[in-house]
Amino acid sequence: MAGKKGRAESRNVPLSVITDRRDLGLHTLVDAGDPGIAWAVASELTDPAAYLRGGELLLTAGIDMSGSAEQIRDYVASLVRVGVGALGFGVAPFHRSAPTPLVEQCSAQGLPLLEVPAPTPFAAVSRAVGEELEERHLRDVRRLGEAHQELALAVGAPAPVERVLSVLAASLDGWAALDPADPALPSHRTPGAPARPGPELRFLLDKLNGPSGPRSAKATSGGDEVFLHTVGAPQERRGVVLVGRTEPLGITDRAVLRTATALLDLLSRTGDEEPPVPGPVITGLLLDGGLGEEAAAGLAGLTDTRTGGPHSPVPRSAPASEGAGPRSGGVRGPSGGPGTHRVLRTVPVARGRHSALGELPLETYLIDRVPEAGEGRAPTVRAVLTDRGESAHREHLDLLRSHGWIAALGPPASPEGLPGSDRKAAALLVRARAMGAPLLWEQDTDPFEALMDPGAAAALSRELLGPLAERTDTARSLRRTLRTWLARHGNWDRAAADLGVHRNSVRYRIGKIERDTGVDLADAEQRMRLWFALGRHGSED
Repeated sequence: MAGKKGRAESRNVPLSVITDRRDLGLHTLVDAGDPGIAWAVASELTDPAAYLRGGELLLTAGIDMSGSAEQIRDYVASLVRVGVGALGFGVAPFHRSAPTPLVEQCSAQGLPLLEVPAPTPFAAVSRAVGEELEERHLRDVRRLGEAHQELALAVGAPAPVERVLSVLAASLDGWAALDPADPALPSHRTPGAPARPGPELRFLLDKLNGPSGPRSAKATSGGDEVFLHTVGAPQERRGVVLVGRTEPLGITDRAVLRTATALLDLLSRTGDEEPPVPGPVITGLLLDGGLGEEAAAGLAGLTDTRTGGPHSPVPRSAPASEGAGPRSGGVRGPSGGPGTHRVLRTVPVARGRHSALGELPLETYLIDRVPEAGEGRAPTVRAVLTDRGESAHREHLDLLRSHGWIAALGPPASPEGLPGSDRKAAALLVRARAMGAPLLWEQDTDPFEALMDPGAAAALSRELLGPLAERTDTARSLRRTLRTWLARHGNWDRAAADLGVHRNSVRYRIGKIERDTGVDLADAEQRMRLWFALGRHGSED
């Protein structure tokens, strides 16, 4: 039938919906099925097929349709060949009715033919098709939104895998199943799903579950079109989602299937990877104001998720104190070794590709995000890590860089000293972004840092910064601008790029800083003092 090819692959409206509209008054001369109509277009060319894509309702008044029966036969054949959905013939102003040879050829070649009455302009037909297409598009959007909402609720419900499969089957008006690669694991099936896959499906399942097999496949089984997609990792926890129904999947159907398989993939990957409940850690912080021995051990389990980490039965290959120097960057508490931690700050590179946060090997459960100033800028990711020694941390920073993230790591600290480690990581990240390379505090710390009392340094910092030391959004924005501008050695363009603002905004802010503090930033000594103050400022920027 003309126009049937690709029906499930494009947005269209059934021809019967158009012919049933009373405002158009269309009359069917040749009933050759109910093809999908992708659009309506008018043309009086003798050979319009070269300008058509298939699925159209072609409208013509037959201006040049006075040739022989052979010419009309070739005309209809060209339309069928290109996949035109239907032909609409206007009976005015050149013809009182559709030519008999045209009716005969449309009937012989299976092309639906409509008569467009004189009072109905072709523009009205085109508009009607557009209205019906828009209505179906809005219906698909609503249906997709409802399916996504139900899938999101299913993930948080008891037995989430069964719930996701049920929602998927109901949304697609078919059946769904999850077949695990390990036969010892239970399978999940919705009503209507075959209890045992047939030979063809079993062959595809084995192929998809193979170590180098494809990710998806399609087959026909028992009158259903079956769509298969792998989910889960590693290999022993892999499985295949099967979805079957009698009709091909449309665009919205495939969008629902993609979302469901992504959720099932997430569920299969995280089923046994939930973080340990940090009850002692939270209780110690809330009630005791610090961490006792048991709570500190719990914190170690949260801040090192590597194989061989403190909560893993595999022994670690290197002592945590490796490479830890005597300095802790002014952070009160241990300067390295067991019971100490570091704060990592990282941001995606400004240009180039980078991994998503969920794929980033941060190797800790304690992660949050701090909003960055500037429109469209990605937030800074913070993480608390167990102190593993300088060489291990340097390798970790290089690993994050290979994922497209620039990171800076603060000095080792006890749990009580982590805020100080975070402030130093934030200051170090500014330099890391300017250099385009990760930085580790141990190798980049100020040599005078160990000689200074942190309290005295913080007080001096507040005095030097003056109004910039206030805990207001404006002061924070000015501090961030000044730190970035100094790290970029006064380069307006690079500072603006780092901040995500126009260079004139940087100029305005620097001028305001000079007016508010009474400092001449053209003086190198004044710039040095402010850089010192910014690095030791106690409030979070």
